[in-house]
Amino acid sequence: MIRSRAAGGFIATAAVSGLLVALPAATASAAATDCPAALPTADAVDGVGGTGYTVERGTTAEPFSATVLGRITDGIAPGIDMIMAEVDSPALERAGGVWAGMSGSPVYTGDGKLIGSVSYGLAASSKIAGITPAEDLMALRGSATGARKISVPKSQAARIAKTGEASKALAAKGFERLPVPVSASGIAKKNTGRYLAGLEKSSGLAVRRGGSAIGVGAESSPSEIFAGSNYAASLSYGDISLVGLGTTTYVCDGTAVAFGHPFLSAGRAEFGVHPASAVYVQEDPVFGPFKVGNAGGVVGTVTRDNTAGLRSTLGSAPKHRFPVTTSLVNEDGKAVKGRTVGVYQPYAADIAALHLQSAVVKANGAQGAGSSEVRITVTGTRAKGKKFRLTHTDHFADTYDISYATADSLYFMLLPLIDQPYEKVNITGVKVTGKVTTDVEQYRVTGVQTKKKGKWVPVRSTQSVTSGSTVPLRATLSAYRSNRKVTVPISVAVPKRSSGYTGVLTISDGLGAATTGKEPNSLNGLLAQIRNTPSSDSVVSRIDLDAPRGGVRSSVRETRLDAAVSPYQKLVSITVK
Repeated sequence: MIRSRAAGGFIATAAVSGLLVALPAATASAAATDCPAALPTADAVDGVGGTGYTVERGTTAEPFSATVLGRITDGIAPGIDMIMAEVDSPALERAGGVWAGMSGSPVYTGDGKLIGSVSYGLAASSKIAGITPAEDLMALRGSATGARKISVPKSQAARIAKTGEASKALAAKGFERLPVPVSASGIAKKNTGRYLAGLEKSSGLAVRRGGSAIGVGAESSPSEIFAGSNYAASLSYGDISLVGLGTTTYVCDGTAVAFGHPFLSAGRAEFGVHPASAVYVQEDPVFGPFKVGNAGGVVGTVTRDNTAGLRSTLGSAPKHRFPVTTSLVNEDGKAVKGRTVGVYQPYAADIAALHLQSAVVKANGAQGAGSSEVRITVTGTRAKGKKFRLTHTDHFADTYDISYATADSLYFMLLPLIDQPYEKVNITGVKVTGKVTTDVEQYRVTGVQTKKKGKWVPVRSTQSVTSGSTVPLRATLSAYRSNRKVTVPISVAVPKRSSGYTGVLTISDGLGAATTGKEPNSLNGLLAQIRNTPSSDSVVSRIDLDAPRGGVRSSVRETRLDAAVSPYQKLVSITVK
């Protein structure tokens, strides 16, 4: 089990911590729009004018104009209409239209009622926006998934065409959610696709690389989240920061609502909430403009990721966050340390693997060939708060990317715990210590022998053995690009009372042996399987016999070495006398 198994802009994520600073409850900008009254959706008709607020640069929400063009019944979801509007401002002119990162920008009538939030766009560069109605934002009702694309009736397409902002044909193609700029900062330059795939699949967004991760000590105040402010939702922060950037729609009695559409469509969820400072809005006529920003410290927790947006509680950090720490000694004898705080439990394996991969690159000073010797410790809780602890020590080597080989082992140690159907599991900590080098320290199996009449001879493809006996075996291994050879014993016992059985003798490296064995049917069984997983620095001999009345009888021996063993497998058919 311990084995190698969204369009928008990006946010340059600053370091954050779980500490919250008690500052004044709200700024002047927030106070003006706290707990707004909602404009009834039925009153959002063609010609209604309004003013919206969003941040182009820094932290100040600037106004933009909005004119309602009509509504699409059930456009967002059953029971949730979508309000169409034409929006404009000097910032929107500069950007070329509505940008990724505006999701959640509030729009008000002249008398201060909330019309809704700008959350959908018509094209890559267009000032025609889709607004999530205020009534639905107030209730955050609906399912945990929202429409990604909203079709436009012919009559509405004609109305949009009259604005001159889009042709009738373009309008007919429909609205799509405004992309949430999702960044992955601090990650390695290559071989990260496996770990980012889940995020891209569940969010429907391309994850952009970039930004700065400075540590976990930044402090911010909940008062920095207000209507029209930048709003960042994190899956992790610290050395590895996975963050989506949008806009706050409203704040009321310590509850903040943002985005106006789902992030991961997770329903009940737990993400971090952070304020952010916008650096600029990047114009992009092909894929659409997007906002770039720097996130601050954690100031709250997202508790719902629903059709109408994100609901969050300000003033408390995520309860189930977990530290991922590394301390790796490089070939210069320097201990290189790192820390990431994971927030979203379903991505614990991805977050931990991305962190370890980056840590190996940082320690080695390059992402390439090398070796590692690590000790992995994972702690967590299961049903009724019962604690568990897993440890695994191993050697890894790779002639292409040692960071990936090392990280993949951690990924496949955690993934079964996240995906298992038996009990609710929360990871509470991941710790990795050890050594790394750019030298490839690895063995390859060059021969396997058995003893016949007192002499060692090569193992044949078929063999007869005796019930209850021991099959004498040894393996010869050669070191990578060296004349050095080692011979290790791998003799394995034949199960007792197995006369007449047939089966297979498998000799393999530890990686190959990890894929065999009976699947567990409980969390206890899974934990035992993970604890008993062979190491990459071992040669494994295994006998599996098919019992005449069904079932399998097995016997295993693992022999460990002082370096990783490259892939190897030999199968021998056996009959038991």
